[in-house]
Amino acid sequence: MPVSVSVIPELNVVHIVYWGRLTIQDLIDETIKRHQNPAFQVGMPGVNDLTQVTEIDIGFDEMLTYTKQALETYREVTTPIQLCLVGDTKATAAAVAMYENLSAATNAPFHLHIVQGYPEVLAVLNLPPDSLKHFPEFCHRESHLL
Repeated sequence: MPVSVSVIPELNVVHIVYWGRLTIQDLIDETIKRHQNPAFQVGMPGVNDLTQVTEIDIGFDEMLTYTKQALETYREVTTPIQLCLVGDTKATAAAVAMYENLSAATNAPFHLHIVQGYPEVLAVLNLPPDSLKHFPEFCHRESHLL
């Protein structure tokens, strides 16, 4: 599975990293893995790193079904979940736009932030600059901007 899920309890953030070719099954597996993590709390902010994705093979109908399932999963959330999508690249742009539009159209409880790097993640989530140390080393590429 081209995805890793980790909860960063010090920041109350779930960090998800995708790589390679991404399919709808990978998103479903990631959701299951996230909810099975005992440190995960429904409603915690998420950082989804797409910088290493080379291809997204997800059709509109699949994404619509996935978005509707997310809406059902988070139906009791009263405050929008802050979700940063890192790495809007040529490989991910169409899928990111599709997810963003479908989330808005279905009133999914997410406030999506499309960002290019981790300095923006920290700013969006209102985390101090030293929070970067809790993320994997490859996330520190732009640490000079903090």
